[in-house]
Amino acid sequence: MEAFPKSRAGAVSPGVPLMILSFLVIAGFLYWLSITAEPTESPADAPADEAELGNQVPLAEFFANTSAYMGQEITLVEVPVTSTLGPHAFWTALGEAFGNPYLIHLSDAVRADSVTVTVGVPVTITGNVQAMSDSILADWDDAGAFPQDSDRFQAEFAESFLEVMSLTEADSADPADQGAGSSS
Repeated sequence: MEAFPKSRAGAVSPGVPLMILSFLVIAGFLYWLSITAEPTESPADAPADEAELGNQVPLAEFFANTSAYMGQEITLVEVPVTSTLGPHAFWTALGEAFGNPYLIHLSDAVRADSVTVTVGVPVTITGNVQAMSDSILADWDDAGAFPQDSDRFQAEFAESFLEVMSLTEADSADPADQGAGSSS
């Protein structure tokens, strides 16, 4: 008996043709996927109005009872900017019937997008309603929200505020501007 089997040195190696065939099969499969796949709409592609319908609150209803929305994320449309409070916040009027100012604070993410607000230009905002506390005022002070001494004094009068997570100019119809903010 032979200790070693005979050499296959003259036999054809199927490795190279099988490799080429597998590349062609994969290329054909990817081509088939590209012509049969249907595009899907991501939430980012949805119009801003559709995205806001679930949590949009009429401005008059919010201002009539702000405490009812404590801890909730809401969207307010055409919020008037009556005056700024340092670089991080602004005041809005609660409407002519209400006459009281309400504090709106820009979150770190909104400020990171270089958002600026202009007095007299209405904005659409989405954010969380929060109760004001001494610790929040101290955090804002540490972050440089009060460049003037009177700014902190003004903010102390707010019982609650809206922490803005998204801000656009109210007349902006482009959903790509959502979160990008407005410019002066």
